[in-house]
Amino acid sequence: MTERPVLFVLAGVNGAGKSSVGGHLLRQAGMEWFNPDSFARELVAGSGCDPAEANAIAWREGMRRLDLAMATGSDHAFETTLGGRTVPAAIRAAADTHDVLMWFCGLSSPALHVARVKARVAAGGHDIPEAKIHERYPAALRNLIALMPRIAHLLVFDNSVEAAPGEAIPDPLKVAEMRGGRLVWPTTLKALRQTPDWAKPLLEAAMGPPPANAGADPAPRGGKRRG
Repeated sequence: MTERPVLFVLAGVNGAGKSSVGGHLLRQAGMEWFNPDSFARELVAGSGCDPAEANAIAWREGMRRLDLAMATGSDHAFETTLGGRTVPAAIRAAADTHDVLMWFCGLSSPALHVARVKARVAAGGHDIPEAKIHERYPAALRNLIALMPRIAHLLVFDNSVEAAPGEAIPDPLKVAEMRGGRLVWPTTLKALRQTPDWAKPLLEAAMGPPPANAGADPAPRGGKRRG
């Protein structure tokens, strides 16, 4: 049987820490991945273009690379908030030809995402409007639930725990693991009880029957909302 190409997705709303959780493992494996935030930051630093325009350019470049990987049957790794419509629709389509591997990082509330982004800005990073974060937070969870039956291997992490000044950053909490659309972790009642509130809808969907619209696209390609 011919091995299928891999689409590796680091997903999570801005400030979730997806680069920290998954990026170092990709680097250790010698993989490159497209980070739209880094791409936009380099555009601003190199050309002095407006940050909003840089974000738009980065999004278009990310879609170009994703479309190319789908068209050529190539491996590809990238980051997404999963909070729009176009990127989730593309991931669903890619599952026809690629094995989709996704790491999703979440936080306990939109407010914590906002606080993490503000801390990043204070350290020299780029900003994201608070309204956009509040919009993406529920949308990303809905999109993840819709995509779960199409993902070959899914790992979900809670990255909410804060580190005290001078202390090492704690490892994220593994919330769920799915293979081939089936839940393989948690496997005990004790582990299930540790599920954070924000992730409970994911576990409920994973343990229940596939949704009636599991085969429907989150939205048609060409939609204006970004992922």
